[in-house]
Amino acid sequence: MSSRRQRAERRRQELENPQYGWIWKPLAVLLVLAVMVAVGLGIWWSLAPSRFDVETATQEQRISAAPAARGTVTVATLATLIDTLQDKPGGYLRNDLMPPGLLLDNMPSWETGVLVQARLMAASLADFDPGAGESVNTLIAALEQDADDWLAPSMEDHLAQAGNSARAYLARFDDGVGASFVDQGQGLALYLDAVRQQLASLRERLSSTVSDSERLKELGIEVAQDSRVPWYRVDNVFHETRGQTWALGHLLEALERDQADLIASAGLGDSYARALAEIERMQRQFWSPVVLRGSGLGIFANYPLTMAHHLSRLDGALASLIDGLGGANAAPEAATPPVTEVTRSPDDEEAAESAGVEQSDEKSDEQGGQQGAEANSGEQGAEANSDEQGDEQGDEQSAEANSDEQGANQQQPAEQSAE
Repeated sequence: MSSRRQRAERRRQELENPQYGWIWKPLAVLLVLAVMVAVGLGIWWSLAPSRFDVETATQEQRISAAPAARGTVTVATLATLIDTLQDKPGGYLRNDLMPPGLLLDNMPSWETGVLVQARLMAASLADFDPGAGESVNTLIAALEQDADDWLAPSMEDHLAQAGNSARAYLARFDDGVGASFVDQGQGLALYLDAVRQQLASLRERLSSTVSDSERLKELGIEVAQDSRVPWYRVDNVFHETRGQTWALGHLLEALERDQADLIASAGLGDSYARALAEIERMQRQFWSPVVLRGSGLGIFANYPLTMAHHLSRLDGALASLIDGLGGANAAPEAATPPVTEVTRSPDDEEAAESAGVEQSDEKSDEQGGQQGAEANSGEQGAEANSDEQGDEQGDEQSAEANSDEQGANQQQPAEQSAE
């Protein structure tokens, strides 16, 4: 009876003072699982998408099997870049408010780089196609929205609208009488110049990650104070650079296919290949878990400065492309008539010696004017005209020799006549 009473008393105490020590175990297990899932998703979502073939992307974006017009590959590639921002693992992460997207910064920076190059190409479509219509204007407006928008309409909604506008514009290339890029190369030169300006700003930000300003001066790099990047944002600039060059590489490959005849006729194949090679080097596998920024010849590398070096080489290749396209578009200069050498017969030389006159052909350039001597050879004859030498002389000197009469008629001032 006493044991029964003791058990009842224990039961009553347990109900009055419950013990929750057993709950922390399943909660701890759930927390560990959540962290593992978040870390795994974070690593997976932080992997940049693989490169795609622009020809295959064009076939997937087009709805017609007709021969592609000039510019089809470029517009289809732009539409694929916009779709990639939404379809890659994790989708568009820049405006996420929940983990693991909220805790990531490398992939959102990469997305920013792709978005910058997509905006640049969309804004340049009017230079390639002067007849670009409302679809291009809608495309530009959708891409220019705030990249951090998460309320409806969110940036994902704007990207979807931009992709539809790009495909609507692409459909005009299949009409036969619709859109098409001009083939003079002006649009390509303007686009490459805009790319150079964008990359110059990016190169300066990468160079500013070197904290030692004296070392930058040794390298010949001038960095403005307002472009300095804090140490905790160095990786953001690095991954944005990889995003921009990833998108730029696809767009340049597409333009190479659309403007192949123009590039070949201007002899720019080597410069174009050098530009693509530098972009390929900047897209090599990134093995380090952190973006190192060592100094000098120390044990740590400086990844941002290495990327800035590749951007400098890319800038040189783009500059040569722009110069070559400008030379290809320039109007040909008027042909300069060939200069004919003056020939003298023995009789002319004797006549000149008897008169005591030295005959010579001379060409002189003066500041503010051009003076030349024209000499034409005839049948054993020579004629030389010399320009004015100055206001002090005030007289005109000329020598004329005719081989037909085998003599010399000379008119010179008296003070210069043969004695």
